[in-house]
Amino acid sequence: MERISLSPRFYSVGFGLFLVFSLLHCSSNAYSIKPEPTLEQVTSQSEEICIGTRFYFFSGRPCISVKGEKDNNSGQVQYYFRYEIGTFDVDLPLGVSLKVGDTWYNLKKSSTDYSNTIVVSSHLPPEVTAAIGSGKSFVVSYTNRSGTENFPLNGTQVSRLQDNLLKLQKQLESEQKMKIQK
Repeated sequence: MERISLSPRFYSVGFGLFLVFSLLHCSSNAYSIKPEPTLEQVTSQSEEICIGTRFYFFSGRPCISVKGEKDNNSGQVQYYFRYEIGTFDVDLPLGVSLKVGDTWYNLKKSSTDYSNTIVVSSHLPPEVTAAIGSGKSFVVSYTNRSGTENFPLNGTQVSRLQDNLLKLQKQLESEQKMKIQK
């Protein structure tokens, strides 16, 4: 019986396909406008920035993103900082803080989503969004009942966070008002 051996090329092609599908899966709904006429708002979310590290250089969970909601009646836009935990945390999440430069901002928790993982959404006031736009160094701090984890962002992550927020702001501000028949 002849033995079939798989060549190294087969493994590299397989790994390449896995990588492509993984990257496509992560950013599939980033920056898409989602009309929510029942709530009379339009929402959009930036792409995720994974701030944890795996194997010394691969990024992994937890991930952060920015979400924006535009009120259809007033045109007012609110922004939320989303922190997604990679595993299901058994401890009660207390909140997220953001250090911009030398200033810590305790972000007011607006919701906690318990699905496959835990996602903590916190309101971003205008002074924090302005600080993010002009900040040079950032630290994300997550606190649950058992402790606190701090994640300093590197230069690439800082620029991606600033770009994500700017792109989201431009997208929501240019969005037209929905016509809702009641």
